[in-house]
Amino acid sequence: MFSSRYTSRLARNQSATFLALCFSLAAIAGCSESTETPETQPVSVSVVVADNAEVRPSREFVARTAASAKAGISARIEAEIQEIHFKEGSRVEKGQLLISLESTSAGADLRQAEAELTASRAELQSATRNLQRGEDVADKGFLSAADLDKLRDRFSAAEGRLQAAEAAVQKAANNLGYTEIRAPFDGWVGKLKFDVGAVVSPASGAITEILVTDPIYVEFQLNEADFIAFRRAGREAAENMASNLSLYLTLPDGERYPQGGVLDFADVSTDASTGTVAMRAVFPNSAAVLVPGLYVTLHIEGQAGEPRILVPQVALQETIEGQFVLVVNDQEQVVQRFIKTGPRQGAMVVAETGIEAGERVIVEGMQKVRSGVTVNPVSKRIDPDTGVLAGEEEAGQ
Repeated sequence: MFSSRYTSRLARNQSATFLALCFSLAAIAGCSESTETPETQPVSVSVVVADNAEVRPSREFVARTAASAKAGISARIEAEIQEIHFKEGSRVEKGQLLISLESTSAGADLRQAEAELTASRAELQSATRNLQRGEDVADKGFLSAADLDKLRDRFSAAEGRLQAAEAAVQKAANNLGYTEIRAPFDGWVGKLKFDVGAVVSPASGAITEILVTDPIYVEFQLNEADFIAFRRAGREAAENMASNLSLYLTLPDGERYPQGGVLDFADVSTDASTGTVAMRAVFPNSAAVLVPGLYVTLHIEGQAGEPRILVPQVALQETIEGQFVLVVNDQEQVVQRFIKTGPRQGAMVVAETGIEAGERVIVEGMQKVRSGVTVNPVSKRIDPDTGVLAGEEEAGQ
């Protein structure tokens, strides 16, 4: 009997559980039928309008800065460095005392030379008097011609020793002056290669060097074909061409150098190993921003240009098929455009084919979209030099 009651109760519990499960499934099914799928919002992307701008013909060269003048500061006598009067890397002026060498030996040499000069003068005076007396008595027949010749020889020898003594004094005075080494021109003094106490001589090489960096040279290489075209134009035409070019620099940190330069020099021969000709430009450098030895990018532009379509470099993407940009059409849909690019202009690049002026180019959010997707374009303006993006409101302020 117990077993029968237990079985009956178990059956009722299972029935209740089954009914509860059915009601739960029905409730879930009812909720699912009443739920609506939300619409996906278009992705927002930043766009810049491709526009026409005047583009001058230009070339870029990897160049290096160099001092417009330099001098190695060397000892002209052998002596010990006694004192340094400048700070390495500082600016110095023409005639400024840079280094003092030990002067005891040079001073002694000068005093000895002066003493020998005094003796030579006295000897010459004696030889002059003796010659005058000899000539007087020779006229009266009291001195032979041979003895008179000896007096004349002694006079000539005394004259020669006096001239040698004068030269020795001059040399000793110069050597004493060389114990003070002064700046030959205004410039920047470099690193010391010898310290106080070191003995230096002309064979020791430069103690330091002075560089002129205002103006500063920018040296680069031009290939043979371009150089021949430049020379074929004739000297006057080449000079006119050079005067009509705009030159500017991009520094190693990516910033543009604020002052322009001019072409200054073209070598008269080519480098056989590279097939190029050495060229040089000159740039003002009063703020001493440029130092010799910097690698810079030299931009050379013509004065006259023509309208070309520019797109931001940041918008460029590339596949094995070539470079492309994403544009937003009138239906707010993304379209892929393969383009042929030309020269760079700051943060922009010339689009020679594949895009028209007025089209909207995506510059931000490119990774979130693909061709054919509807997007929400947000108009931006771009600084053509730096590539900085700003909203329409910010750009207008």
